Amino acid sequence: MHLHLQCSLYQRSNSPEEHKAIRARMQGKHPVTGVDQELLVTWRLLYANAREGLVLPVVGMLARFLPTPSLLDSTPWLQLSFVLLKTVFLFICHLYVFEIVNQVTSVEEDRINKPQRPIPSGLLTVAGGRKRWSISWVVCPFLAYYLAGSQACSLFIWYQLWTFFCYVWPKFNHFMFRNAFASVGVYNMFRLIDEIIYSEVPSFPLPPTNFYLVLSAWVMLTIHMQEFHDSEGDRKMNRRTLPVIAGPRWDRALRWATALLVMGTGVMPLIITGTLYRDGQDKELPDQRWIYNGTVIMALLHSIFAFLSGLRCAFSWGKAAYDRKTYKRFYMLAAYTMVCYLSFAYSTV
Repeated sequence: MHLHLQCSLYQRSNSPEEHKAIRARMQGKHPVTGVDQELLVTWRLLYANAREGLVLPVVGMLARFLPTPSLLDSTPWLQLSFVLLKTVFLFICHLYVFEIVNQVTSVEEDRINKPQRPIPSGLLTVAGGRKRWSISWVVCPFLAYYLAGSQACSLFIWYQLWTFFCYVWPKFNHFMFRNAFASVGVYNMFRLIDEIIYSEVPSFPLPPTNFYLVLSAWVMLTIHMQEFHDSEGDRKMNRRTLPVIAGPRWDRALRWATALLVMGTGVMPLIITGTLYRDGQDKELPDQRWIYNGTVIMALLHSIFAFLSGLRCAFSWGKAAYDRKTYKRFYMLAAYTMVCYLSFAYSTV
């Protein structure tokens, strides 16, 4: 029965009043301890964006090792386990310091778009969110310093400052800053991944700066795909996202432009990979076969997911659930494969 109530609590269709009634029944049958309550709050804070904030860096960490099988073979499993554990833990912190600010400062919007989040559902108060904001913003950079060094600590602090700039003050209400926030966040994320790996494996080869810049540019150009499924709430809150600016009149044109942009960037890895593969064959580098084959496979996979994302964006007919699935699944698969592709491609530089 208790499990049934917990499942009911996570239903997106429940109203805030229904959430409160379910929690009251849960507490009546099984009193919630402070630890249980905090774990539940943290889960509800983070799970909606776990693909972007937690799965993506874990995929990025694994992708960074893909082009270096010899280094992977020579590194003790204990060190590799520490890399994975540090990555998961620090990116839970990385996601937390963003989500707590995002959700404390957008309560009214979440009541429309995401009523299952802890504040609009009544699980957490705004005052409680601000308290967790203060604590996490002090503690998390110190944890990064302890686990991965001073550069990781600096990256945490810069990310917090960027979050404050975009979500607290001056909080520019413009779609360019929405895209720029994600783009800079990805740059910061992958710098942090490399610092975590380097803290355990000092011989790990760091990528050139262009690796971070190309990935950030791709995000800057395409990340507004995330805005379509939240457009109703954004419109009511006067948030100037691209779908809100376009309005119903230009929605179809914006969708097609976004689709062509995503599919166009999906073709570029195939073109670049053709050149890399041809050059590699001409130079007769048999020891690089793994890298070139990996580059080809990831370029193909990225192109497939980019085309699926673009087609779904163009032919969604404005259905919010359909748009959400397009972004959360297909676009994120394109992002994962783009990261893997770049890891292979820049190992040839």
